[in-house]
Amino acid sequence: MSLSDGHNRPAAAAGVESGRDNRHPAGDKRAAEVTSGRWSGASGRLLSRYGWVALLILATCVVNVLTAIQHDGGSSSLVRPVLDEATSAAVLILLLPILKQSVDALGTTSDRRVAFIIIALAIVAYALLHVVLMVALRAAVYPVIGIHFDFHWRELPAEFRKDIISAFMIAVVLWLIDRRSIATGRDATATADDAVAGAPRHIWLKDGTTTVRVDPIDVISVTSAGNYVEFALAQQRHLVRGTLVAEEARLKPFGFARVHRTRLVNANRIVAVEQHTNGDFALRMDTGAVIAGSRRYRDAIAAIKEASRNDA
Repeated sequence: MSLSDGHNRPAAAAGVESGRDNRHPAGDKRAAEVTSGRWSGASGRLLSRYGWVALLILATCVVNVLTAIQHDGGSSSLVRPVLDEATSAAVLILLLPILKQSVDALGTTSDRRVAFIIIALAIVAYALLHVVLMVALRAAVYPVIGIHFDFHWRELPAEFRKDIISAFMIAVVLWLIDRRSIATGRDATATADDAVAGAPRHIWLKDGTTTVRVDPIDVISVTSAGNYVEFALAQQRHLVRGTLVAEEARLKPFGFARVHRTRLVNANRIVAVEQHTNGDFALRMDTGAVIAGSRRYRDAIAAIKEASRNDA
């Protein structure tokens, strides 16, 4: 491995991304490539994940309607309790992306404290919006079918407390579903016994409905792309459901290092490292690609340089 001392600048490449992740987070992700183009891929799993939570909300509403009928003794019309629960459920489901995006922060934010603050703010916003939008929806729908609607805003604190609890529980369910999805959507790598026996090391990547076996040495880089991670090989790319944190733990034994908030690289494929005056750096891979790195991860480059000296 040859390492540049900073005097020779790598040739410009179209694939170079800005390493200034502290100033332009939007430039660190390839947001345009977050779907494999198959309905059963990204979109299908998105609908499935929200579908389970929506089903849980609807089931809760049915239980609430039955409870209201039981308490009332069945003497009044079902219209009012059904509409009450239907309007509440509609708004709860509509606002689910707020909680989902905040839960995703656990996998995409390096500082867990920041992630939990994001989730807490999302829960508060979810609860407030649910009350406001639910009241607005009932005020619009009830008069149309001849039902008087009158909401006393002094009831807001009690409704808000209930919605805070509901939002927290929904966030927990989304997190559990997300963890389960990652665990089942990614096959395990070769076991330790196989490694001892000299079996070839490999990993399995599930891209949509296709699961492929990949030799880690063929992977050049792994980049976060929303709820997915993109594995870049010399001739192809695979979009896999998961988080960069999980992939970092899985790929670390194969010589992968984090060089950016949104990116891992295969240290075995690096042929040159160029340091910039601002602390950022650029990595030239053996395929000719140039990958930008952040000064926040310069310790990884120090380890790569040390390994290159040992190899020499």
